[in-house]
Amino acid sequence: MMELLDAVTALGIDLANVAQAGPPTDLPAPVPDFVSEILGSVRSFLDGGIEKLGSTVSDLTPGGS
Repeated sequence: MMELLDAVTALGIDLANVAQAGPPTDLPAPVPDFVSEILGSVRSFLDGGIEKLGSTVSDLTPGGS
């Protein structure tokens, strides 16, 4: 993990800014409702509110388990 952080730092990427950018807050009308829920889950994952993003997204996706 430390190697990844070193590589990101070497590229000049500020992780705090990346986490704050996050997914868009407003979506165009044709996007299904579950997409907003998935993006909210990504925000929660970045904030530390959820630990397993994959299983959360699967639960929110139509046809997911």
